[in-house]
Amino acid sequence: MNTAAAQGGGSGIFMLLVLAAMFLLILFSGRGQKKREAERMAKVNALQKGDSVILTGGIVGVVAGFKDNAIEVKIAEGVKVTILKSGIVGFLTDITPVNQGGAK
Repeated sequence: MNTAAAQGGGSGIFMLLVLAAMFLLILFSGRGQKKREAERMAKVNALQKGDSVILTGGIVGVVAGFKDNAIEVKIAEGVKVTILKSGIVGFLTDITPVNQGGAK
């Protein structure tokens, strides 16, 4: 009977170690996401008129002005939309052209 009791105690420690590892994994993955979001918001706050941005849904536009917590973006000739800063998902300078060698 001592052997069964010893095996039961070992599995409890193993389970505790697995739970601790899972907690640390969740903690560190959340920190990376927060860091990326902070970098994105710093870029959004540094935008100036004329900068090209990518909006939610893949729409590409040019910053035309600022209003409180919103940004006015020109998406076509004569068409401007006002979006929240959170609606900007990327910046045109982040895109690398697929065909860098030119059309053939």
